[in-house]
Amino acid sequence: MSYPKIARLVETLLLQTEAGTLQWAQTERSEIFQASFPRYSIRVYPDNNRSALQPDYFLQILNEVGEIVEEVSDPDLRDVMELAFTKMQNLYEGARRSAMGVESALDEILDFLDPLA
Repeated sequence: MSYPKIARLVETLLLQTEAGTLQWAQTERSEIFQASFPRYSIRVYPDNNRSALQPDYFLQILNEVGEIVEEVSDPDLRDVMELAFTKMQNLYEGARRSAMGVESALDEILDFLDPLA
C-alpha cells in the first residue's frame, strides 16, 4: 500500500480545506462529503457503526466512473502519519463545514446582528 503518499494527500487536503481553497460538496448521503478533481474525486466520512467511543474516519478515492480506487481509514495511517485520527477528523469536519456553507452562514448572521462591524 502507498500509505505514505495517502498520508501526504490527507495533509494537503487538510491544509487546503482549512485555507478555504478546496471546496467540498455533500453527497447523496448526508454524512459523506466529496471534493472533485478532473479525473478523480475524494470522499470523507465517519464510520459510526462500531461500538467504539469515537468513529473511524475514512477517505476514498474514486475514479471518473465512480469506482473506488482506494479506501483508507485513520487506523490504516497511524504508522505513517502522526495524529492520524485527529487529522482525519479535522479533514472531515472541515469538509462538512465547507459543504454546508458554515462560514457564509456565520457571516450573514453576524452582518444581520451587527451591521456596523
